[in-house]
Amino acid sequence: MLGCGSSAPEPARTPAPPVAAAKPASVPVPGSARTLRRADVVSIVDAGFGSFLERVQVEPALDAGRFRGWTIVELAPPEFWQAVDLKPGDVVTAVNGMPIERDMEAWAAFESLKTAQQLGVSYYRAGTERKLAYRIVD
Repeated sequence: MLGCGSSAPEPARTPAPPVAAAKPASVPVPGSARTLRRADVVSIVDAGFGSFLERVQVEPALDAGRFRGWTIVELAPPEFWQAVDLKPGDVVTAVNGMPIERDMEAWAAFESLKTAQQLGVSYYRAGTERKLAYRIVD
């Protein structure tokens, strides 16, 4: 993804949804497994979209030739993702209600996490729509 302060995404990378950009690296706020610290979220976004893409391998999911979302192929390292209910085979379709089909859409969704009140990930598992929601607190 993009580095901090950059205005355009890095070239020649398959865009990945910012599926859990902040969740795994954050230590949940005591008493809530569904809460992220803003400082942790900002740290991940500031590290750049490219850095995030090193942690998730995805491929396009097509339905009758139309883009449906991004199929998760691999999540690495496992400890980064252990607190996140995403796994290989899941198809991520949106982040905070934002489309992620095109490079700039995925990048915009990723960057928006810096100021968002929550991280919401829409995805399908075995044909069933699911959603993750994490509050982002200061």
